[in-house]
Amino acid sequence: MGKKKYYDENGKQIRSRLSKPFYKKWSLWMIVFFSALLGAIGIYTISDEGKSRDATIEKKEPKKEITTNKKDSQHTDLEIEEKVPTYTYENFKGTYIQFEGEPYKSSIQGMSPVIVIGDASYYKFNRWDFEMTSTITDIAISESTLTLDLDSPADKIWGIPSKRESKQFELRYDGDKKILYSITDDTTLYSISKEDLQAHYTQSEIDYARIIMTLRGVPSLDSWAAYSSEYSGDKPLIGVSYNKKGESIPNITDYGHVKYPENVTTLYLKNKARHAEISYTYSSIGDGYIKVYPVPLNYALKTGEEVLNTVEEYYIQPFEPYEVADFIGHIEFDKY
Repeated sequence: MGKKKYYDENGKQIRSRLSKPFYKKWSLWMIVFFSALLGAIGIYTISDEGKSRDATIEKKEPKKEITTNKKDSQHTDLEIEEKVPTYTYENFKGTYIQFEGEPYKSSIQGMSPVIVIGDASYYKFNRWDFEMTSTITDIAISESTLTLDLDSPADKIWGIPSKRESKQFELRYDGDKKILYSITDDTTLYSISKEDLQAHYTQSEIDYARIIMTLRGVPSLDSWAAYSSEYSGDKPLIGVSYNKKGESIPNITDYGHVKYPENVTTLYLKNKARHAEISYTYSSIGDGYIKVYPVPLNYALKTGEEVLNTVEEYYIQPFEPYEVADFIGHIEFDKY
C-alpha cells in the first residue's frame, strides 16, 4: 500500500497533514466545557455558602440580643449599686419623737426626749421640762449614718457637768415614715414636721386639736399624765356636732326664737363615761381666724341676744407639730 499523500488548501502536495486551527480542536472545547462547569459549580458553592452564612448570622442574632441584655443587666446592677442611700446633713435635720405605741397613732412616749437636730446645735428635752442644747463641733456622714461630735455645757440646775460626746444615728424610710434610729442609745424615733402632720393625720384632727389647744390652753407635755388619770385610763373623747345657718341656738332661755346666723361647729371634750365637760361652738372666718360663740350648758340663764352679742374672734395658733401630734395621740374623736 502506498504512503498517504497530503495537500494544502491550494492542492499542492505537502509532506504532512496540516494541523487544525486551535478553535477547531475538540480538546480545547473539552477544556472550555469543563472549565465552565467547574466555574458554575464554584459559583453555586460560594452562593450556597453565602446563604448558609446569612442563615447562621440570623440564628446568631438572638445570641447577640442576649449578650446585649446581659450588658444591660450589668448596667442595671451598676445603677442599683449607685442608688445605695447616701444622704446629706439636710436629710438628717429635723425634730424627732418616740411614740408610746403605734407611730403617729399614739402620744409621745413617757420620759423619752424630743430631739431636734439643727444647723449647728443638738437640742433635746422631755415632758418633765428637762432640756439640753449641745453645740455640734463635727459632722461625719457615711451613706445613711450620721455621727455628731457634741460639746455639752454644764447644767447647774440638774447638776450635769459639761462634757464632750458623740452621737450616732442611722436614717431609714418606711413608706412615708422618716425614721431616725439612734445607734448610741438604741432607740427609734420618728420625724414630726408640718409635712408629717399632713401625711399622717386628717386635716380635721389637726384643726380640732389646734382649736381646742388655743381655746383651752396648751397642755404641757407632763400634764397629760395627771389629766388622763382622772379618766381611769380612758382617753378623753372629742365629740363633734354641726348646726346649719338658721337652726335654733340650744340651751338658752328663749330657745327656738334665736337662730345661728351662719353654719357652726361644736367641739366638746368628755370622758366616755361622762357628759360633756368643755364645749366650744365656732364658725370659720378664714386666714386662721374663727368666731367663737359662748356655749350655755344645762340651760344657763342666757338669752339668744346675749349669745350673739358676746361672740369673740380668735387666731388659731399653728403650734409645734410635736404638740399637735401629742394632743391627737392622747384623745379620741367621736365623730368628724
